[in-house]
Amino acid sequence: MSVSSSPSATAQTPTTKPPVVVIQDDSFQDDSFETSDNGIHRKKRAKTKGNDSSSKPINQQPPPIFHPESNRLLDAMLHPLLKRDFLHDHFRKDAVHIQRHHQPDSCSSESNVLVSDICKNYLFDLDARQIFAETSSENVFLWLRRPPPSEDSPTDTCSKNSVPQQQQPATLNSVEISDPETAYALHKSGSHPAYCRAPPILEHHLVGSLLRATGLGGGHYHPPHVETVTLGGGTTLGRGEVELFIGASSASSSQGYNGAKRSRSGNTNNGTTPAEKKKKHTTGWHTDFQENFTIQLSGIKRWTLRRGRVRHPLRGTTPHYARDSSVVENQLKVARLSCLAGNGTTSGVEFDSSYGFEYGEHNAYGPEQTVTLYPGDVLYFPSGMWHCVETLEPGISLNVSLMGTTYATLVCEALQHLLVGSNEGWREIVTSRPGDEDGAERLEGLLGGLSNLVDNFVTKQGGAQSLLPPALCHPPLGNDDDDDEEEEEDGSFENDASGDENDKACDSKEGDDQSSSDGLMDEQIEDGSDNGDEDDTPSSGIIIPMDDFEGPPGWTCSRPSNAKLVRNPLASLIAMSDIAGHHQQEHQNSSGANASNNGDEQKETTKQYVLNVNFAGNEMMESHIRVILETSNPKLVDLMDWYLKCEARMQDPGGQVMNDQSDNPAAGTTPPLCLFYYGYFSWSN
Repeated sequence: MSVSSSPSATAQTPTTKPPVVVIQDDSFQDDSFETSDNGIHRKKRAKTKGNDSSSKPINQQPPPIFHPESNRLLDAMLHPLLKRDFLHDHFRKDAVHIQRHHQPDSCSSESNVLVSDICKNYLFDLDARQIFAETSSENVFLWLRRPPPSEDSPTDTCSKNSVPQQQQPATLNSVEISDPETAYALHKSGSHPAYCRAPPILEHHLVGSLLRATGLGGGHYHPPHVETVTLGGGTTLGRGEVELFIGASSASSSQGYNGAKRSRSGNTNNGTTPAEKKKKHTTGWHTDFQENFTIQLSGIKRWTLRRGRVRHPLRGTTPHYARDSSVVENQLKVARLSCLAGNGTTSGVEFDSSYGFEYGEHNAYGPEQTVTLYPGDVLYFPSGMWHCVETLEPGISLNVSLMGTTYATLVCEALQHLLVGSNEGWREIVTSRPGDEDGAERLEGLLGGLSNLVDNFVTKQGGAQSLLPPALCHPPLGNDDDDDEEEEEDGSFENDASGDENDKACDSKEGDDQSSSDGLMDEQIEDGSDNGDEDDTPSSGIIIPMDDFEGPPGWTCSRPSNAKLVRNPLASLIAMSDIAGHHQQEHQNSSGANASNNGDEQKETTKQYVLNVNFAGNEMMESHIRVILETSNPKLVDLMDWYLKCEARMQDPGGQVMNDQSDNPAAGTTPPLCLFYYGYFSWSN
């Protein structure tokens, strides 16, 4: 592995550190590898005494194929850089370019093998027509080149150097096409590059895998293409989408991928004239609010990047390609808010009307850096980093954009939940009539108790633990990334999809339930249906067996010293019989005559309880956590029913655990572990 980067960040000023860390994958320069239809493998050699391949340096391990459904997808994309080093040293700090062909004029076929699974099994061998037909997008976007500039046009560059605009590639404006056949016809006949989302199943796998690997949103993801209730429902903390950028042939690139001589400087030598070079497609300078992973599937692109001064930009800060006045106003006000919120990189900068909005010295810092992506290359760049992209040879690139709930949104939603449940006055519609009823005066009275409410929540009701229960801080059970630490040390991988079965295996019954839920979502995505079962009952969702629940590896809920057990005020526990009792009764009446005695006993003794956490902060009342707790243990049934009685009496069941009342089944007992994991209880000092 070769690393091309600047010295340590601690030894540099913010204005001198290059934005991109380049990691060269030397695997393709090692003749000990061979490719086949099954992947890339080390050539078989005669074993020598004491030879142990696991001790080989990381750069001598075979590069893994990118399998979207694998929990080790990010490891494969970053190879030979270790995932833990990426997350600790570069994630949300630097751009990282994993360079597969670092020698001039190199166009090794092995890199195409790396993306072969994506291209063949998910993207129809890169057939644009079928991609347009299967996209997740409602529309296909086509980019139209602006008219060629005149000789006296002002400069408009993909570089900060002053180069006349007529010598620069033309930037693009986009139009939306709803019909995929029309979009394809324009794309082919008019040489218009296109943009659309990936097919749903590919988006589901890529976004889910990368959210789990990076921990964004706690690793939780609910695909927008299905309605099956999962942990987090519609308000899951992590979100994402997969974009496809499909280049179009032009006079400057008619020879295609294999027809030009290339060099790592990003230049091509295919006999094009200066007039033809002007037709290369390029974007203008812009930033994104998401965390981005780009995979070059075919063709060649040149990226120029520079650090931005706005950290963690809000969504509206992202400049669009074409803007009307209303869009500009929204972007400007959000950009100003982001800039004035206080960022270390803005000190000493004189604010002006375009700060944080249009590219320039006032909102970017440090040097520009250019990298060129070939098939198999991967580029990660963080939110807020300025970039522009030029197509050197047409092809297809795939970009995974990851986003999620901010801490501000999480807290505000929880605060709304607390307010509407604490005082009926907070549920009033704002009313003000001059000379009769003063809305501001009414609000002032409500605000008088706000500080006590917040202080009580933070200090006595779990605070951060109630906002982010363990279930939202760990990847979904059944999808945990069980990478072997020793295996990761030497960078070894299995180049087939069979390892994914081991990734998804889980000894607990809950793991099986979660895996089944994921399989159901895949089926729903593939057939375009919203529900995998026609029986749309309230019991749909993740079922958690309470009797043998253990939680993920490494998680404990041991009681801290002097801590008290408290119920989460954001949690609600409901007996399933209260929701669907009449449905269950009808089912038993219709099937009871043919059921065995054992079946009747099972129905009578098994009870379910629905737990919802943090749901009153959005209009649809969607919960951050919704799970169905199930038990056939009579003691647990009595315990859960007693918790329900405490809620009905407006009592905190946590404060009743050590109470010696005769009707208290919780006296002297620790609540079930699943109630801690999913956020009904927590320990508070």
